[in-house]
Amino acid sequence: MPATDGAPTKLNLGCGWDHRDGYLNVDFQDVHEPDLVADVRDLSMLESGAYTEIVAQDVLEHLERTDTPTALTEWARLLEVGGKLILRVPDVIGVARLLSAMPYVETHQVLLQNLFGTQAYTGDYHHAGFTELSLRWALHEAGFVVEELVRVDDWMMDAVAVKVDSIGAFEPGDLPYLSLANARPQGAGAEPTPLDKVAATVSGALPGSIRDRARAAWHPARRKLVERGVL
Repeated sequence: MPATDGAPTKLNLGCGWDHRDGYLNVDFQDVHEPDLVADVRDLSMLESGAYTEIVAQDVLEHLERTDTPTALTEWARLLEVGGKLILRVPDVIGVARLLSAMPYVETHQVLLQNLFGTQAYTGDYHHAGFTELSLRWALHEAGFVVEELVRVDDWMMDAVAVKVDSIGAFEPGDLPYLSLANARPQGAGAEPTPLDKVAATVSGALPGSIRDRARAAWHPARRKLVERGVL
């Protein structure tokens, strides 16, 4: 399936119900009604080097950990040189930091759900997690240079990586998100927030962004599958 004239030159992999205009939306479950039903680890029906952008948000953690190199190499094949890969993955250290800062049952239940998946239906299990270092290494090995990497909501990482025609030695550079003791920097030049201040700030309450994300992942997904007779 080459990217012919008029066809999307951007891919949205593991789209679920997040269908995006201007993208070829791909998912392995036809219940999601994607443009293409396929395994994102093997997209041999798509033309090499034909795409300018790949979005794979909340995808890699659903694959077995040993399949990370397979998937990233396949996505690199599809991108043109200079094409961008946009990822979102769970940050194991970020989750651990929040768990350490907030010793409350509800908080732990939601964060562990975020780490391991809702497990509400086939495919919504997490088999892998990442740290800043492991994600940078995996992208490097697949032929990508990391252009941007930020922590989101203190427990996820967003990365933008660019496919290059040749890759040098692995040089991870500064790794601000490896510290369990510190929160993410709140801007350029900002000092990290000490863990005890994070705990004091939340005062036992679960951050809304984390709670809402977990509920959004569970309830609509399960409801749609029940409506379709899958569950």
